[in-house]
Amino acid sequence: MAKTIVVYGATMAGVAAAAKAAKNAPSATIHLIVPDPVDYNGNGCCLGAIGTVGGQNFFDIGWKDVLARTYYTNGSFKWWCGQMGQHYNVDAMSDLLKRDLTKAEYGGRIKIHYAYDITGIGWESSHITEVRLKRIFRDTDGTVKWDEKADTLTIAGDVFIDASESGRLTRMSNFGGTVGRYDWPASLLDSDERGSNGKARQQVATLMFKVKNFDRFKADDDELTAGDKDNNGVYSATGGTRAYKTNTKILNFNNTHGPEGFALKPFNMAQDGPGSDEWWVNMLLVFNVDGRAYNRDLTGDTSYLFPSDMRSDYKTVDDAWVAARKVLDYPDFLPALRSFLGFEGADLVRDKNGDPVVGNSLYLRETIHSAFSSSDRANGTEDTNYALSAKDFWNPGATKNTGNDSRHYAKRMGLNYYGLDINAYKFEDLKQNGQYIWGHEVTEAARSDIKFPEHVSPTYITYSAIATNFVYNLLIPGYAAGIASLGWAEARTIPNQCVLGDAAGVAAAYAVNNNIDPLNFGSADITAVQNILKNSGALLEK
Repeated sequence: MAKTIVVYGATMAGVAAAAKAAKNAPSATIHLIVPDPVDYNGNGCCLGAIGTVGGQNFFDIGWKDVLARTYYTNGSFKWWCGQMGQHYNVDAMSDLLKRDLTKAEYGGRIKIHYAYDITGIGWESSHITEVRLKRIFRDTDGTVKWDEKADTLTIAGDVFIDASESGRLTRMSNFGGTVGRYDWPASLLDSDERGSNGKARQQVATLMFKVKNFDRFKADDDELTAGDKDNNGVYSATGGTRAYKTNTKILNFNNTHGPEGFALKPFNMAQDGPGSDEWWVNMLLVFNVDGRAYNRDLTGDTSYLFPSDMRSDYKTVDDAWVAARKVLDYPDFLPALRSFLGFEGADLVRDKNGDPVVGNSLYLRETIHSAFSSSDRANGTEDTNYALSAKDFWNPGATKNTGNDSRHYAKRMGLNYYGLDINAYKFEDLKQNGQYIWGHEVTEAARSDIKFPEHVSPTYITYSAIATNFVYNLLIPGYAAGIASLGWAEARTIPNQCVLGDAAGVAAAYAVNNNIDPLNFGSADITAVQNILKNSGALLEK
């Protein structure tokens, strides 16, 4: 009997998983669910989630050798980056992802369901049996809603993959993990984040927006790095730290709106394609967002999924997106933006209705983390209750026999590498002794208990990080993976997520080919999956 693999989330990890599953399970049907408010027919920018739909067109790469342009995150990411470069036009990248899923060799076995989200699941004997879907759309008020006029869809499956940012499928199916930084030591958390009733914060989000008339030639070593052209001729730019810390208009904007949950940060940005005068900008921080919470779940059949433990000072994803877009039209926003070097003559790009062009999804950085044991959920468990611990990322070994992550070598699925980049959890994290801080200063202030080394080694990603103890046939390469919050600050970058996606896709294919649940893989199964990954271009050795 033909098997079915269901992938929830059209992130790049999700696309990687779907493609690898189709490649390695030639008789299986793969369903890819796109829970973003995109065109129902898959036209325009539809696949890639944050990296396309959300406007984040700048890959954060952990370089093995920056001069040689080599990195540890091979596999699907190496292919996509090789085709498009580190910076790219979001429509072109989305089109590339679509072409990769509709190759003739897959025989139409990958079914893509655009603008659907899950309303319920089937559940039997600790297995997911099906997902029930309904259409979504962004209403004129900016909120994403259920399309009550459209037909619902039910998809039965044998293996399920949650590659989403929200972790929605994982939460629906006996989730046993934690939210945000709940696993941090209690002494580093606010009082209302501590203890059994603590409600932990999640890393700050960003609303990507577009500008034109940016002058990349106004380069200053301390303020703006214009960046090199990619192999496809797209420029990037990073900088703004000095202005962020000292310019009066920027300081006034952040002092005024930071307590409201919005702040301008130093920028990283990239052209929206070769020669374009339009740039996607990562600059507007949106604090106090619960990445699990959507307005469409406030009432109706899915109200049980709205997080009952949501912090009272947090917004839903929908409310945060709507509010952040309005910030771009605040009278003090453009003067502050133009106070950054190169932005003196910049303007916002606007759509046909006169609204600022922004990412169609919010750039979330953190939501939930799967744990080994639900009964052991507590503050201070970051090195005991997760497949990949905090120490695995801040103390990795240079070889397979050294470092905290050496114990994962036998079950390794790939390598993750990037800096431990903790973004702020609240506006107050951007200040120290009354002065604004940024980058590694925020990381070191937030985790003052750790002496951060300049680690130059990647971390082994263990199979246990994508398999969950609570569901036999679920794999999790998305935000809900079994990775401690501190480790997620590194693993969250798109290249690293693609490594997880490749592993999940190959594991799912192996599971259906051999009629075995992913949770029941033994050492021989793990070795077989490793060999398939290596043969498909994954890098498993440091």
